[in-house]
Formats: sequence, C-alpha cells, structure tokens
Amino acid sequence: MRRIRATENRVFCFLTTAVILCLLTPGCSPTGTENAPADISEKEAQIAREEERQLEETERDMEKTAANEILTWVTDGIDKIREDTGAPESRKTEYSLRMAKNEAEGCQVAFRASRRFGSVSFVCTEADDGAPALSIYREHTLKAGGGYYPDPLSPFSGKLTLLPDSTASLCLRFTSTKDTKPGEYTYRFVLLADGEAAAEVTVRVRVWNFALPDHPSSATAVGLYKSHIAKMHPGTDGAELDELYAKYYEKLLEYKVSAYDMPYDILDDRADAVMSDPRVTSFRVPVCEGDDDTLEAICHKLRGNPDWLAKAYFYPLDEPTSGEKLDLLAEMCRRLHAIAPDIRVCTPFFLNIDYDADTDQISFMTGKTTLWCPKSYMFVTSNIYSEAQMKKYPAFGERMAERKAAGDGLWWYVCWEPGDPYNNLFVDQKGIQHRLLFWQQYKCGVDGFLYWGANYWGGTENPWEDMATVKDLSTDVYGDGSLLYNGSYIGLNDACGSLRLEITHDGIEDFELLKLAEERFGRAWVEDQVKKITASLTQYVTDTERFLEVRDAIGNALSD
Repeated sequence: MRRIRATENRVFCFLTTAVILCLLTPGCSPTGTENAPADISEKEAQIAREEERQLEETERDMEKTAANEILTWVTDGIDKIREDTGAPESRKTEYSLRMAKNEAEGCQVAFRASRRFGSVSFVCTEADDGAPALSIYREHTLKAGGGYYPDPLSPFSGKLTLLPDSTASLCLRFTSTKDTKPGEYTYRFVLLADGEAAAEVTVRVRVWNFALPDHPSSATAVGLYKSHIAKMHPGTDGAELDELYAKYYEKLLEYKVSAYDMPYDILDDRADAVMSDPRVTSFRVPVCEGDDDTLEAICHKLRGNPDWLAKAYFYPLDEPTSGEKLDLLAEMCRRLHAIAPDIRVCTPFFLNIDYDADTDQISFMTGKTTLWCPKSYMFVTSNIYSEAQMKKYPAFGERMAERKAAGDGLWWYVCWEPGDPYNNLFVDQKGIQHRLLFWQQYKCGVDGFLYWGANYWGGTENPWEDMATVKDLSTDVYGDGSLLYNGSYIGLNDACGSLRLEITHDGIEDFELLKLAEERFGRAWVEDQVKKITASLTQYVTDTERFLEVRDAIGNALSD
C-alpha cells in the first residue's frame, strides 16, 4: 500500500509541474502539444529535476521500515561475531543444531542496523512441548588486540539498543535433560522494533537418542580466587564473601568445570554434598604443611568414600624449573606419599631440564608426581627436548602413555602460552580454537584439563573493559586466567559467564561424545574421525561448518 501511494504522488506532482511549465511557456496549450517549443529552458529543466529528486527521496523514506533497516541473521555458537562484522550476503534466519540428551548446545543471533534503535525486543514466541530449556544471553564486547571481541555474557533482559553500522549479538543456549525425548523441536523468535515485527528467526533442535553421563569423563581443575571476587565486589567480606564464592563455584559447575577449592573445608560436613555432586570431577586437598594430624584426618574421611578419593589431588608445587625446585618437590612428595599414598600428586610443568647427566626432569619426577600435568605444547617433543635428549629418550607422548599404563593420571594445561598456532582460551582467538582444545586432548590421550584461573583480575581494574590480565608477562595476551566476569558491573551479586566459557563447556561435552563413541566403535574409529578435524596440535580445521559436520556424524552414528 505504501508503494502505491508514493507512485500516485509522483504522477500527480509530475502532471502539476508539466501544466505549470506549459502555462508559463508562450504558445503552449495544456490540452495539446502542437504549439510547444522544441526545448524548455534550462532553469525550468532544473526545477523539474529537483522536484523529481525530492519525490524519489520521499518515496524512499516512505518505504523505510525497521524490517529493512535491521539486518538479522542466525549462525552457529562458535564463531565470534565482532562489532565490525558485516552482515553476510546470504543471511540465514533459520538454523538447525543437534545435541544429545543431558547436553547444552547453542547458536547466535546477530543484528546490524543502519540507524540507531533505542530499544528493540527479541522474544521467543513459540516452542514445542517438551523442548530443551532455552537461555538467552547478551554478548558484550571488549577491546582485545586489533578489534572489539564478544566475550562477557549477561542475562538478556529482552531488550537491546542497536547502534548504526555496528553488529550486536545474542547467545542462545538450549539445555536438554536425560528425560528429554529424542526428536526435533522448533523455536520461533521475533524481533520487534518501532512497534512492528522487524524479523523472524526459527531454530530447530534435534535431540539424539542417547544421553551424556552426569559425571564428565574429562576432569577439570580451574583456579577460583576469593580475593579477586572481593576486589570486584567492594564491601563484601566474611560470611557474605563465603556465600558469594559458593555462587561463583556453582557458576563454574553449570559449565561442567570444577574449581580447585570447594566452598567448604573438606572436614566440614557441608563439603560432603559437594564431593558427591556428579558434576564435580576434582578438588584440591591442602598439604597442611606442618600439620600431619589434620592431613591424616582429611585422608581418613576421604577413604570412607571411594568416589571422593578418586576426585582428590594434591597440588604442592607449580612449574618446577630448576634442580632446587625439583629437590623441593621430592621432599614434599616423600611426606605426602607417606601419609596419603592413595591421593594423587599433581605437578604442572612446561620444561624438561636435565637434573643431572643421567636424569632428565621427567625421569626425576617419575614416582613422585602421580598426576602428570604438562603444558599442551610439550606433546610436540621438539619443543622441550634438547638435541641430546632427542637421541636419548622416547618421544614425550610415548613417555606420558607409559606413565598412564603404570597407573598414573594425565592432565594437561594452557596459560598465557602457548599462543597461535596452538589452541588456547584467549579472547582474540577464533572460537573454534577453544573447542578443538578438547578434541586434541582426546587425540593425545589426556584425561583432564587444568587452567590456572577463572577470575584472575590482578592485572585489570575492570574485566568488562580490559582483559589484558597478565600485563607483567605480556600486554598482548587477553583473557588469560579469566573465564568469568564480575556480576557487580551490571548490578548482580553473582558471576557472569563468557562466550569462551560456553565454548569450553561445548568442548568438554565433545570430549564426552568421543568417549561414548570409543566405547561403542573403538578407539581406532574415533581417531579416524578426530583426524578429519585436527591432524596435530598446530594443524586443524577452522571451518566451523566442516567441524560441525564431523561432530554431527559422530552423534548420528551413536543415535542409530
């Protein structure tokens, strides 16, 4: 109807102009052209062109609506949508994803407007009965390196502001339960702007006919620091701080991530429920230096429940880099093994120094460390062996496999290094790099992931704006040791998650998928699938569509 009115206005104004020009021209008759001059004056032509331009502009303004001023599209939950990300030529408003029962999986919806919209709404208008639970988060951006990247997530209020020529995005998460029936579920969404429906989005979620277990196969151990929570929640201390730490701890568990330290002392009865929680894969036992009685009491309690004992570990020393540090590790391990030989000793390390002419670091640590935790890049032997060690010792991966065969545990870790081309959890890395870390974990035969911090904010005054958290090591590393954001910034007395933590969660569940496939089809079959995604720690697929094809094929095979 708007188009019709604009055309009628153009015709009327054009005829009116023609009549006026005709009356002003000698010998011209409005009812005929037999006396019209060959040309009208240049001035009259300019008047006609200007009126034509104004009419076209009026028509364009009348045709402008929120629907064509806001470009909307839906995409996977892996690729990071930056503020300067332009709308793709082929914009999908329908998306399909697959997931197991008892799993979470997601996608993103993006909006790019040609002008400012002060308040638009995005709502789910329809969802099938029994569909997986839906959570929507607002993606916030922060400066990292050469651009603004999405990372902090806040609960979506239902409304957002769109700025001209800037892309905003939402994270949609779908969470199934063990009781979710297999099949396809449809969700319909609408974007409302200026009182009208500006866009419609459809997401279809297919739930496979198998469930992920409650207890993750990949152990996790991540630092969570009460002092940094207090820093970002001013005025919080004592019992209130303890309660807030428990909220942060629970937030990590929602992502299947276990913090180093539980909210309660192991000897506290309240710790029993935490240690029994199937989502908890690990917890740190204090070494109780100089207090053997307390350590023996802790061990006695843990031995009363085999599941608790299996989750427990000591972490007496971090990253020994010298003979003196290795001697200290040996001294600490003698005491711990004497009191608690059934509790594993975890020692993260990233070097392989020669302790003496006949003993390298790995040989020295054998029998002392019982839960090995190398930095990921050590699985490329040439990164850590000297020329002499290359000739003397088996490849690093072979030695770790030997330790596993002997009964030791094997985790790995990343921190402010390694950087590209190795996969890590940096804000300015590709999203798929975070997820592939866990496919590579499976490939290397590693059973757990340690990360030194979820909320290390010592190097920043505001994580929401500055994620260069380890400026003492590098000003160009963003997000190291920090996967959470302080809710106090947006008025919440709780933790907020991040896009990196969402993708890490997906990686942990991918590891579970691979383990289930191994049980059914064998390790060799799964390794063939993993090779399609990652040939080595530095050679891997970055095409998200290809990645999801392989993942979905594994899920489909398990669902048959």
